[in-house]
Amino acid sequence: MSPTIAEFDNDRLLPTTATATAAAQADPANAASMTPAMALALASNFGSAARWRSDLLAHAQALRGETGWVGLMFQPQDGRLVTRWSTDALAALPGATPLATPILALTAPQPQAASGAWADLLDRIDWALVYGRYQSAVHDAGADLGLAAPDIAGRMVLDVRRAGVFEAAPSTLPDARWCDPAGVDDWSQQLPRCQAVLVYCVYGHEVGRVTALRLRAAGLDARFLIGGIDSWQAAGRPLVAKAGGLGAA
Repeated sequence: MSPTIAEFDNDRLLPTTATATAAAQADPANAASMTPAMALALASNFGSAARWRSDLLAHAQALRGETGWVGLMFQPQDGRLVTRWSTDALAALPGATPLATPILALTAPQPQAASGAWADLLDRIDWALVYGRYQSAVHDAGADLGLAAPDIAGRMVLDVRRAGVFEAAPSTLPDARWCDPAGVDDWSQQLPRCQAVLVYCVYGHEVGRVTALRLRAAGLDARFLIGGIDSWQAAGRPLVAKAGGLGAA
């Protein structure tokens, strides 16, 4: 049986500490406990961690003082993170269907809760736990989309390593074009729908899988490279010096 929202995250909040409070006040959009990878995931879906926080607080205020919950859900059908809310605080946690996987869910801290009370909850999120849920949801959603190196022939190859990682890297797979994964909704429209696509990131984890899911939702036959460029290089396969890309900054 699915747990209720009340059983999901409110009892897993980090304790309030002077250090955490000071860190949250200095940077309320990215408290000290947020993992960098989770901040990047929020940024790719909402524009920035700060915009996600504002979005979640706006949904919390939409409760209009009623008991209820707000949450962050992963949609496996398109690889997106979305904000959800409900006035039913005791409802079964959404996620029993393939439409959304709960990543974070918080109940109202008290009846008639003000925005400051919700902000306190956000400042105490255990981001290592949330990121672990995100990783698991992404890996499950993309489990059947991986291709091994010998099986990629005939596909357009796209390097979707994050911008900072790509900038620091000296090489790519042969004939690969770099595409910023944060801008997939824009550059995917430039790709021919008749062409099968292979994307790769560093290790074949969240970035490559989510990008493949986004491309498939846009109507493309997209797969990701199992093990990413790391396993490709470890196997002694050829690399070439970097060139320009599609959707490059």
